[in-house]
Amino acid sequence: MDNLVRRITVVRASGNDRRSEVVYENGHEEGAEKPKLAPLERSIRHMLKAQVIAAQEAYQRHIASAEKGGMSWMTDVPGNLVKATRTAVREMRKSMPFATPTPDDDDQGHGD
Repeated sequence: MDNLVRRITVVRASGNDRRSEVVYENGHEEGAEKPKLAPLERSIRHMLKAQVIAAQEAYQRHIASAEKGGMSWMTDVPGNLVKATRTAVREMRKSMPFATPTPDDDDQGHGD
């Protein structure tokens, strides 16, 4: 049958006696099993939240640098962005469905 046909129902009526019988039903019903996307949606939400946190953190650090006066904010920009990125990465780890190694866990040049 064509995929557009969901169900064929035969209605039989005689006097006051009416019956309906489903003679064909497509297995792909609206109520059929749907993919479970909740974990993926939750991860996406956490990643977006981490991006917002990074932007807020960078903005707050920039404001603090600019309040010092002069041109110090220009020299602080790279450090402020790196620190804001670290904050975002910490938040991003919450979105991972599996454990990720932290930078502290990596081999730090200890010759094995």
